[in-house]
Amino acid sequence: MLVSQVPAFRDYWYPVAYAADLAHSPHAVRVLGEDYVVWSGRDGEIGAAVDECPHRGSRLSQGWVENGDLVCPYHGWSFAPSGACTRIPQNDPDKPIPPRARTLSVLVAERYGLIWICPGMPRASIPELPEADDPQYVLIHEIMEVWTASAPRVIDNALDVSHLAWTHRRTIGDSSRPRMNGLTVERDAERLRSRVSYVSRLTDAQRANTGLTGEFTTRITNSELVQPFVFRDLMEYENGLRHVLFKTATPVDDTHTLFCQFIARNDNPDEAKQAGIIELDRKIQNEDRELLERIRPEFPLQMQTEMHTRTDRMTVEYRRILAELAAESAFVPPDDTWARPYEPVFGRSSQPGRRP
Repeated sequence: MLVSQVPAFRDYWYPVAYAADLAHSPHAVRVLGEDYVVWSGRDGEIGAAVDECPHRGSRLSQGWVENGDLVCPYHGWSFAPSGACTRIPQNDPDKPIPPRARTLSVLVAERYGLIWICPGMPRASIPELPEADDPQYVLIHEIMEVWTASAPRVIDNALDVSHLAWTHRRTIGDSSRPRMNGLTVERDAERLRSRVSYVSRLTDAQRANTGLTGEFTTRITNSELVQPFVFRDLMEYENGLRHVLFKTATPVDDTHTLFCQFIARNDNPDEAKQAGIIELDRKIQNEDRELLERIRPEFPLQMQTEMHTRTDRMTVEYRRILAELAAESAFVPPDDTWARPYEPVFGRSSQPGRRP
């Protein structure tokens, strides 16, 4: 499956920029292969539209904002956040502006310091991330960057706790302690929740960030798939620290993802501590990125395509959720059109024309 083959993905909200990005100029964004422009209008109203002027098709994101209206750089037409054209400089002032002179607007909103758009008709609201609004927590924005990896691969990686001991062996993992303890997985419609404990290595950076001492800590991870491309993880430490991790994967196209990560902490970290937290979290995510950018973008939906273990229960359920969304469309080919078959060959002879 490629994200472009599943129309249902258009019906969710995706973060595309920090709200601060819109302070001085329009911002070009791309979601599911389509180009959009977002900008800040009068009185904090936000505009979002297909990045194409209805007059001669120029990129509106190359323009500028004037009195809250987006000005096209080609002929100077201006557009309000509603999409309506407010000015055609070439027209006589007494001539009315044609009602059809408007942008193709899309739904847009601001939440958690992020700008979210929905390209289609939303089947769900902007995800509820309680700690991000809780005054008992400090919200810290860490990463927003485009990865050369598909969005399902990014979220699948977030749901997969068992890779920590190996992929993150240089930061927080320990390959001599790979066991996941007490894993539970629950599914409620499109939401998934899991709880597991495991041993995490404490580096100097980890000790500074958590306030823990010693060489190792037993960490409890409460992971949640909030929406198909939104992940939340409440990490509990033995000293009472709660580190809540939010990851979103906006599908830019089949092979690129706008990865966004922000966290909430209940220990009121000062600026110096926040800088250390961000530095370590970026190192951890760079380890994921290095691996994910080498994995093919197609995402398997059929259970027999890959091999699974008991610790893969969360990611197996994720495949089922995406398979149900994909089943709404006739555009998704079966896995065997692109995937290598992993079939046992012991005890039977090879078939002609088939790789043993």
